[in-house]
Amino acid sequence: MKVDVASVGSYERHLHFSIPAKDVKVELDRAFRTLGKQVRMRGFRPGKTPRRLLEQRYGPQVRSDVANNLIQSSYTSALADHSIEPVGQPRLEKSGDLGGSSDFEFTIAVDVRPEVELTSYTGLDVVYPRVEVSDAELEAAVAERLAGQARLVEITDRAIAAGDTVLTELVATDGDDEVAREPGTMIRTDGDSYYAGIEDTLIGMSVGDETTADVTFGADAKAAGVAGRTLSTTVKIHSVQATQIPELDDDLAGEMGFEGGAEGMRGAIQLQLQERRNELARNQARANALEALIEANAFEVPSGMVDQSLQMLTEELKLQTAYRSGRDPRTITFSDAQMADLRGRAVFAAKAGLILESVAAKESVEVVDADLDRKYNELALQRGQTVEAVRGYFMKEGAVDELRDRLLEEKTLDWLLENSNLVEPAEDAQDAPKTGLAALAEELIEDQVKARLANQAKASQDADTDTTAAAEPAKPAKKAKAKAKAKAAPAKAAKKAKAAPAEPAVDLSKLKVAELKALAAERNLTGYSKLKKAELIELLSK
Repeated sequence: MKVDVASVGSYERHLHFSIPAKDVKVELDRAFRTLGKQVRMRGFRPGKTPRRLLEQRYGPQVRSDVANNLIQSSYTSALADHSIEPVGQPRLEKSGDLGGSSDFEFTIAVDVRPEVELTSYTGLDVVYPRVEVSDAELEAAVAERLAGQARLVEITDRAIAAGDTVLTELVATDGDDEVAREPGTMIRTDGDSYYAGIEDTLIGMSVGDETTADVTFGADAKAAGVAGRTLSTTVKIHSVQATQIPELDDDLAGEMGFEGGAEGMRGAIQLQLQERRNELARNQARANALEALIEANAFEVPSGMVDQSLQMLTEELKLQTAYRSGRDPRTITFSDAQMADLRGRAVFAAKAGLILESVAAKESVEVVDADLDRKYNELALQRGQTVEAVRGYFMKEGAVDELRDRLLEEKTLDWLLENSNLVEPAEDAQDAPKTGLAALAEELIEDQVKARLANQAKASQDADTDTTAAAEPAKPAKKAKAKAKAKAAPAKAAKKAKAAPAEPAVDLSKLKVAELKALAAERNLTGYSKLKKAELIELLSK
């Protein structure tokens, strides 16, 4: 077999194959011998069917199969012999006839990772956001912590208000037909799930009051028989409870685990906010650095790389949407405008990845075992697990290389920041609209942070049942799948692989308490920490 490799542009390669006629004849003869042992034709014993009859009936199919096999094996061999790392699907540009009397020639076009020559990647101006925590942010964070200490207290000195929880005696009728009778049921006046629609009737009443009114219950009211109906409803108020948020003092701060009283608590929370803001600012600066690099070094990326990146982005977005909404990811689609936005992100991600690889290679940035150990320790502290459990999980899942790649990107980004000219944003920068590329850069980095936090939360859930599970599970299959697909035979010469089934919709009833709480945290809900499973499901179903 003869293979000629020609470069077309910066990233396209044309592989021209020429397989000698004698080798083609050997493959055809083998295929027809195998076929002759398998088929049965009237008048001939098994394995004795003449070749000419087999060619008359099965010739086109046999030649097609042999051509596909030759193309596949030749292409795979050429990739290894010529050290070609394809991206995207190869394309069968042209193919001659396979008859056995002449050489079989064909050409495959394949995209490879372009060699990026960076003309400028140090000393660039990179905007580093200001890191400030305002008094209003601090007080809001303190208030949020205090809200977690809220308690229900009995109310006797005022009328019922929105947000109260009321113990009522309730009877709902439709003419002479009694639809519901509750000798004692708790109803929330800020939106009750079982008797939705009765809240306005209760507000303004007091303990001991009784009233009868026509109530139109909500269509989603869970109480049997009342949903969507207007019923004559008699309610009597037995007790009223309100959520009371305690005032911050030194004793409460100590109970909440803070040293130094109320001021110590404020100082600790301010430090946490500052650290979080520092991380966000650094991530934004990284995004700004990537934007500056892409603008300073113009180059094109293969469509195959963009398509791979786009596919991974859409799959991740579908799964995130399904996780939040409970929808089947197979039913989630995107509009043309959304797909255009996602393709823009995919182009940015592909370019950013190539730039980071080039910088890491030029500046000998590498990840050593000590970096992995530090990451294992960090994850172990975050999840309250042993370092051995975290390390064991990554090794068991074959995710060490994926983690190493992620750490290399982070180290390269940090190197770029250290070798950039960091500048403060303009005074009116917060009001100025971001360019499309800047917005994509910011969102890409933000998505990576969210994905890391989501992975850590998922690992924490798994740890409830498997003490060897570790935080932040990586997904090494993605790169492996992308490479395998790139090395597959061209579409015209190979069978199409079946797509992997999408994940099913989330069934809240099948989740553990820890998983339900993690979902509540992701949705920014409050007051869930002490709820039981049924209460968590009710909270998440609203």
